[in-house]
Amino acid sequence: MTTLFHRMALVLCVPLALVACGQESDGRIYTGYVEAQLVYVAAPASGWLTDVPLSEGQTVSTGDLVFELDNGLQTAAVAEAKARLEQATAQLADLEKGVRSQEMRAFEAQLAEANADLRLARSERDRSLALVQRGVAAAARGDEATARYGVALARMNTATANLETAKLAARDDTVDAAAAARDAASDALTQAQWHLTERNVLSKTSGTVEEVFNRTGEFVSAGTPVAAVLPADGLKVRFFVPQRHLAHVQHDGAVSISADALDQTVAARITHIAREAEFTPPVIYSEESRDTLVFLVEAKPLDGSALRPGQPVDVRVP
Repeated sequence: MTTLFHRMALVLCVPLALVACGQESDGRIYTGYVEAQLVYVAAPASGWLTDVPLSEGQTVSTGDLVFELDNGLQTAAVAEAKARLEQATAQLADLEKGVRSQEMRAFEAQLAEANADLRLARSERDRSLALVQRGVAAAARGDEATARYGVALARMNTATANLETAKLAARDDTVDAAAAARDAASDALTQAQWHLTERNVLSKTSGTVEEVFNRTGEFVSAGTPVAAVLPADGLKVRFFVPQRHLAHVQHDGAVSISADALDQTVAARITHIAREAEFTPPVIYSEESRDTLVFLVEAKPLDGSALRPGQPVDVRVP
């Protein structure tokens, strides 16, 4: 369709341009047409359309809602990611603060019991050794009491060490692993929230809705355009200049645009000049056919609010 329109415009352009180019005092006039540079708002992922609030001709601004996709799966993923983050955070906090208070009291009771046993064993040892020295008791009794004291002392040392260890947090490598798990859970939550946010597709530009391709209740695949938006600066004018007039056309040069429906001309600036020429039929390299050699030129209107896509226009080049 575009190619056919392109060829028709090309055929119309050359004879009109050749007729007008003799008016040197008024500048050269070339026939062209307005083309829209549409922004197609597409679905980032597949899903059912639950809301398409736009209609053709409606004005949208950057950040406005274009359409919504069903988000049940993404909402569940966010809830799961939050739960995993809470679990990982709790595990890290538990490792950093050491054992629970109930366990701490158990270690303290074991130490108190070991201290009591040690005091009793010390008393029995001292009494037995005194009796052995006086010859009242056999030496074996003193040895036995000394051995029991050693066992009690070892139990007390073990209970003391257990209590001190319980007061400490987990080992550094264990805490680091738990912290890494917490960070990974946080990243997973961020990703899940992003996927949920992407189900609401917002406009990235301001302009006018030219066409809505799908409606609420329809299923769209990833990359499928749902609406087309024409930005405020999304119009350009395309026209063709014969090769012998190309020297009068400069990049960023000023031109004026007129049309039957316009009360006054529209100022524009040339934004593109094709590097390769195009030929109108017959395509013959000869002196006679050089006037059919044309170059595509594009110009950007400074204010295109009065122009419409597909509208035929006349472009005056000073």
